[in-house]
Amino acid sequence: MDMLYNIQRHRLPVSAGNKALNLRRLHKLGVRIPPGFVCDWVAYHRYLDNDVSLIEELRAELSHKLDANKYYAVRSSANIEDSLDRSFAGQFKSVLNVRGVDDVLQAIWSVWSSSQSKTVKAYFEKNQIPTQQLSMAVIIQDMVRSQSSGVALSRNPVTGADEVVVEAVQGLGDAL
Repeated sequence: MDMLYNIQRHRLPVSAGNKALNLRRLHKLGVRIPPGFVCDWVAYHRYLDNDVSLIEELRAELSHKLDANKYYAVRSSANIEDSLDRSFAGQFKSVLNVRGVDDVLQAIWSVWSSSQSKTVKAYFEKNQIPTQQLSMAVIIQDMVRSQSSGVALSRNPVTGADEVVVEAVQGLGDAL
């Protein structure tokens, strides 16, 4: 059973998460996005259930789809991210400049495990979201050499005011 979907080529299932679905929409509109795959949240639930066969199945699928000479960005695409109500910006881990099947696999685990961090649990509590509502897919995209990186929010994350907030840095976005 496939767990990885090509963002540019496949019609993505809901289990790809909001961020991946939004990337697919942008691609269909003609916006250039880095090529990549999404590992659906069915795999995340298997991870939570400690399904030992998941590692080998994902390793096999990744070995057929990844280019061993490329670097990748590995980041979350949860059902509760990038919604009208909340963004979860910076709550889940992103892993940049990842190369090779085993390192990508380890990065996926790192993104999934970030869903259990104290800060994420506090964010859930503050926003009155039951943690069991979370389903997390993971995006694996070609790494882009960036001159600058940023995030635009349609609502002020501190005050909740209806205003656009843009934060940017030079280079990679991990400084944000």
